[in-house]
Amino acid sequence: MSRWLFLTAFTILSLGFAFTAQARDRELARSPANAAAALEQRAEEPLRIAARKRRRVVTRRTAPEASDTAAGKAMSNGEVLFGSQTVNFLVDRDIIRVGPEIGKFDRLRFRVLGNDIYVSSLEVIYDNDGRETLLTNTRVNRNRKTSWMDLRPGSFIKEVRLVYRAKPSLNRTARVEVFGEYSDGWLGPDGEGRKYNNGWVLLGTDTAGMVGYDKVTIKVGKNDGGYKKLRVSVKDRDITLRYLTVIYADGEKDELANRRRRVNADSDFGPLELKKEDVIAEIRGGWRSRTFSTSKRRRAYATVQIWGKH
Repeated sequence: MSRWLFLTAFTILSLGFAFTAQARDRELARSPANAAAALEQRAEEPLRIAARKRRRVVTRRTAPEASDTAAGKAMSNGEVLFGSQTVNFLVDRDIIRVGPEIGKFDRLRFRVLGNDIYVSSLEVIYDNDGRETLLTNTRVNRNRKTSWMDLRPGSFIKEVRLVYRAKPSLNRTARVEVFGEYSDGWLGPDGEGRKYNNGWVLLGTDTAGMVGYDKVTIKVGKNDGGYKKLRVSVKDRDITLRYLTVIYADGEKDELANRRRRVNADSDFGPLELKKEDVIAEIRGGWRSRTFSTSKRRRAYATVQIWGKH
């Protein structure tokens, strides 16, 4: 009896599938346009998926050491570090805040250290709330640096959003560093940067430690000189400033401060007059975060910004 019931049920199901397929074929026959669209959709979907999986970004080898540059600070090659993050094998979502006060940038790239990563998406949010996706579903091996990716011209960057994960590993995490390149004509005596922040241009940023004095060298990005004034802006926590020296491209030094002084959070030291309007190679300073601060923000370290004005 049970065998008879099984054969009967199987026959009914088979007939049902056959009738359903015939009905679908009749519907498509009555509407050739629908049939073509359906076939085209079925044919294209695997191609779109395959294209996403095949996408790769051009990379080249980079040194395995982490950058010793603070976020918002130009490196010796003129690149500005937007920020860095540590990634494990779980899917992570990070936001690297940039802010319009940093300047305008033409291109962006990142480097990966310690472990391979898989980037689900890399998205740039502009200051006008426009957005642009630069990468999707891309693998980058460890100790590799991506090629430059062009950004939307004429816009400030608000933040960079990353969705990614590292290759599964018991003892390895990945470090991701994101860099930008200033727009042509941003720096310099006739640069566009003069139109913003009352003519002040951000030259570099540092995070002040609390144990001992940090000896900081801020490499100024490519510039044509012409700076007449400098100022030090302090955020989040009071600092003690020990010295501040400008090094020009010809090697000459300009000592702007050579004794200890307190600079409170959310205040400035300066403006300070420069002795000549020459190209600035770097700025050297010594400072530390103070143990007792006037700021109500519960931040352990101060952010020190160096601004220049033509």
